[in-house]
Amino acid sequence: MVRKLKASQACPTLTKDAISQLPNDLTCQILSLLSTKEAVKTSVLSTRWRHLWLSLPCLELKSREFLDLKNFTSFGDRFFDSTRVSCIQEVKLTIHKKDVSDGYFLTSWFDAAVKRKIQHLHVGSYSYADRRFNKMPQRVYNCETLVCLKLFQVTLSDAEFVSLPSLKTMHLEYIEFPNEATFETLVLCSPVLECLKIVVASDDEKVFRVHSRSLKRLTFERVSPFLFDSAGVVIDAPRLCFLSINDNISKSVIIHKLESNAVLQMSLLGIICLEEFDDEFFDDIYEVIVSSKISNIHKFLHGISMARSMKICRGTLKIMCHYSKLEPFPQFSNMSYLDITLYPRDFKWLPAFLESFPNLKYLALVMVCDDRKGGFSEDIDQVSFSSVPECLLSSLEFVELIAPVQYDVELKLVKYLLKNSAVLEKLILRLASYNSRRDYMLKKLLKIPRVSTKCKVVIL
Repeated sequence: MVRKLKASQACPTLTKDAISQLPNDLTCQILSLLSTKEAVKTSVLSTRWRHLWLSLPCLELKSREFLDLKNFTSFGDRFFDSTRVSCIQEVKLTIHKKDVSDGYFLTSWFDAAVKRKIQHLHVGSYSYADRRFNKMPQRVYNCETLVCLKLFQVTLSDAEFVSLPSLKTMHLEYIEFPNEATFETLVLCSPVLECLKIVVASDDEKVFRVHSRSLKRLTFERVSPFLFDSAGVVIDAPRLCFLSINDNISKSVIIHKLESNAVLQMSLLGIICLEEFDDEFFDDIYEVIVSSKISNIHKFLHGISMARSMKICRGTLKIMCHYSKLEPFPQFSNMSYLDITLYPRDFKWLPAFLESFPNLKYLALVMVCDDRKGGFSEDIDQVSFSSVPECLLSSLEFVELIAPVQYDVELKLVKYLLKNSAVLEKLILRLASYNSRRDYMLKKLLKIPRVSTKCKVVIL
């Protein structure tokens, strides 16, 4: 006979709630995996959990999710109670201007967050009518435990005293700085800062000076339809190993010596105060303006000459090429990877330009057409290659053509590379599947001789 067990004996979990037996600290860690909204809803599950959400290590708060300002600030005041001893790991505040007319409440919130050893702080404001939110409290400048600070479309107050000894990551996007010194001080007083991202507002003409002995990654972006006389960038960060600059405004970009393994991504036109004109008629204009800015360009090029990897846009390539006609171009002896965007009419620059990269191993080319002229209008006979750079003869192992090969003028470049790259191991290219000339292009590609016997051509 099968003996019947009591429910409590057959299934102990029916009488005991395992989650309720967990300590508060562990329960809070579990609740932190939920969104703040979902975590707060758990307060109705039991009287023990009613106030548990107030001790969560993470908070994500959006003003638009509340009925009005009173409800929003009341919720925040309860969470940022400075009398609590539980630590705050991360706070994300999204403030919509239409919902919040003033940020008076932020001072007490930040004071409590700093007291409770906050590590990650993200604050962003969004508005169509008024781009930037009110001034951030001074308290944001002084926090021993803050590791990550990300601010979006806010106004900073003058930095009277800054101490951020633990800060490693800082993102400042569309920030209104009271003066140039505030930004400079913010970076200088973050002694272990490793990652910095700056996106500058289109009407900001300040000079941004980055002085840091710890910085490893820097992204700087300033794109604007306006022209300014004083805008500039100064970078003094000897440990920098990644630098991305997209800037069509700054008249001066000064970079002190980078680490030998630095990776660069550059789009620079403001340095010569000229938009990217595409007609050959403007080549003379480029040369005249480059000559007037030759000192700035000289400092910039020598500052980046130790880099290991570089990605440049077509406008930056033209600046460099026109500079090389006026002054000796520095040698990029450490450069092993180079990514260039260019037009077919720029092919003539390529051999001389590559002479400055004697140890190049990987070359990526993005060939684009001039849509205003209906594609690649250049006659193939007008494109010629006058010399063979040292890297093709001794070091270049990989070539990748990013854009699909569609025209004879592009095939001419492929032929030049295959016939002159003595140690080339692989050439990767793409053919447009929709192109009616695809089969024709494929046949011509297969007939091109290769000087390197171990070279493989990969067609995608």
